[in-house]
Amino acid sequence: MKRLLVALSTLLFAAPLFALDDDCPEIRRLAVLYEIRSAMLRPYADVNGIIDRRIDELREPEGNGDYRWVRWVRPSDEGPVDKKGHNVVAAEGTTTDRVEKTSSHAYAVRIVVPRKRSLLNANSAVWVGNVKVTYDVDGRERTKTEAVNAWMNPDTSRSIELGAIADHVEVTMDVATAQKNVKESVVEVHFRQAVMQDDPANPSYDTIRMLLGLRNSPAAYEVDDEIARTEHVVFPDAQPLPLLGIIAELRRADDLMRSSKEDDKDKGAKLLKETMRRLR
Repeated sequence: MKRLLVALSTLLFAAPLFALDDDCPEIRRLAVLYEIRSAMLRPYADVNGIIDRRIDELREPEGNGDYRWVRWVRPSDEGPVDKKGHNVVAAEGTTTDRVEKTSSHAYAVRIVVPRKRSLLNANSAVWVGNVKVTYDVDGRERTKTEAVNAWMNPDTSRSIELGAIADHVEVTMDVATAQKNVKESVVEVHFRQAVMQDDPANPSYDTIRMLLGLRNSPAAYEVDDEIARTEHVVFPDAQPLPLLGIIAELRRADDLMRSSKEDDKDKGAKLLKETMRRLR
């Protein structure tokens, strides 16, 4: 039994891993599936990590945080928020802190004075002056200025809509607090961020969606089925074997046959016989 499992495992690891830069989407898809199948045989392999890396490659990163085959869209729900905090050290009436915060792929900016400055400590009011937002959309720079010039109490905020999804956003503002609250007041800039949406024009679009479906809990039969479907496209005369499923059954049969219970041993022998029939 051990020799058979080793032989099958060797077959899996030796399967042709085609280059991911191949022009044929089906071959790229098969290369990724073979890699996932091989990883699933290793006890501590990071299968999700492999899937994430391959999705990233198939989206074709451009080196600046963007991708050739990704569109940034406004989320239908709350969506991600990039929070940048500042501990205020300037006393109002004497001086101000110049706060500068940046982010990317944002569609709105929110100035927030949180209810607490830490887990155990309450926050204090912050005076906020002019808020200047400079942002780039499709290579063109735009600017918005919000004249707040007012005290903002804890658990209050002011929002600035950008009217578009900006590639890069920079917020500049002057803030201060009461003398008694110096270093005990916090103000935050919340960048409301867009989310990635895969471009259907990507030749690897279907592969990415398949990988997203496999992520977190790829079942042996799902990977076997995806490989079989893709092999039929690349090699029309292929007769795919569900190798992950077969190895899982052989391991199960081996465990049963090692049992001290005769009933389990009989079940293991029967399972082994049925599985071996599939290999003929």
